[in-house]
Amino acid sequence: MRVAHLSDVHLGYRAYSRTNEHGINQREADVMRAFRAALRAVLQAAPDLVLLTGDLFHSVRPSNHSLITAYRYLLDLQTQRRGAPLVIIAGNHETPRTVESGCILALLTHLPGVQVVYDQITQIELPALDASLLCIPARGVGELEQRIIEPNPRFRWNLLLLHGLLEGVTPFALERPIDRQKIVREEWDYIALGDWHLYTQVAPNALYPGATEFTSTNIWEEAGKPKGWILYETESRTHEFHQVPTRPVYDLMPIDAGELTAAELNDAIESRANALEGFEGAIVRQRIYNLLPEMRGQIDGELIRELKTRALHYHLDLRPPQLGFRAGRGTPPPDDAESEARLTLVDEWRLFARNYPLPADLDREQFIELGARYLETRSGEVPNGA
Repeated sequence: MRVAHLSDVHLGYRAYSRTNEHGINQREADVMRAFRAALRAVLQAAPDLVLLTGDLFHSVRPSNHSLITAYRYLLDLQTQRRGAPLVIIAGNHETPRTVESGCILALLTHLPGVQVVYDQITQIELPALDASLLCIPARGVGELEQRIIEPNPRFRWNLLLLHGLLEGVTPFALERPIDRQKIVREEWDYIALGDWHLYTQVAPNALYPGATEFTSTNIWEEAGKPKGWILYETESRTHEFHQVPTRPVYDLMPIDAGELTAAELNDAIESRANALEGFEGAIVRQRIYNLLPEMRGQIDGELIRELKTRALHYHLDLRPPQLGFRAGRGTPPPDDAESEARLTLVDEWRLFARNYPLPADLDREQFIELGARYLETRSGEVPNGA
């Protein structure tokens, strides 16, 4: 059985202030475009089964544009697949705080061949494929400790779908990770995982396809990493990762300003940007370490404004010297959360807001960017009004 596995699409995700020719937030349009490209590739691969393991939408209440477009894309896919099975489980982003609120994914059950699980752990049987799917949506993760998780012996193929972070995937999980031994076992023909935005093979039969676009809170950690979906073969337990075109994200080599003159610093900023062939329309970060207060005002504001015009988003990340750090070219301090937290006020805000519990229907990315813009305006983070 051939299985196409997508996850973490985050339709409705918005960032920055640019809009396209139709007045749609450019990043929202980018996410839509990546999703459509993935669906077209899936259709061409002609899988027996399509899985989407959570966070199809970025919020509990996606915009009408995102909802209508997603419905149209999926209807087109399922019409051309003649109603072949497509199973969707809910992720944390689209799951409301209370069960009574319902879930927007329920609307998609009206599409041919689509089944949705958004509340509790549920087993779906697909007799035509001789397959059983044990589906664990974001809300169902809490049931795991009280449940025995095992395949259905009445079916040839047994698949496990889960939206959640397993032990060992990341050291920065906000909640306790899921017991890996309870999930990753040989008896499952395929374990389709969601919630982690990077393509990751946990075991030969357990995979995160990652997100289809750059939509995580800290996209710089993912810069240069591919986005896409997985085509998995249950008979051989082999898979292929299919990359999806996305808007490029670049995290440029940091600049150590400790021993630079103002002219040298501005030259370094300009040369790093110009050396990047894909700079136009990209999302770019330039970190500058060991920047003394008196040097901040000497950064060429006109140059920064030009770079921000050329890129979709250009983030100049200014970091003052750290106590106990000896400045020297080519030796920037470690780029970890602890060092960032001691730096600029905007950095401290981003770290705080990244981990602060928010209502499920509040868009975290918009919340963070709104606070960052406010602090930049109040504290003069942007040099020379750039």
